[in-house]
Amino acid sequence: MHCKQCGEAFPRGQKYDMWSLRKDHVMPTDPEGLTNSVQLEDAGVFCCRKCIFDYLKPAERSGVFAPAPRKT
Repeated sequence: MHCKQCGEAFPRGQKYDMWSLRKDHVMPTDPEGLTNSVQLEDAGVFCCRKCIFDYLKPAERSGVFAPAPRKT
C-alpha cells in the first residue's frame, strides 16, 4: 500500500501508523430538499496527518482535526 498524497510505501513486517479518510456526500433526493441521501466515499489511506491535510481542499478542512470538546 502507498500513501495517496506522497506515495510513500507502508513498510512490510513493521509497525506503522495508517490514516484512513472517508467523505460523506449529502445530496437532496426530492425537489424541496426535505429528504437527503448520504453516500460514503473512500478517499484512501495516508501516512500522516500532514498528508491528509495537504490532500484536502481548503473548504473540506473544517473540523477534520478539531480538538475534542473539554469535559467539565
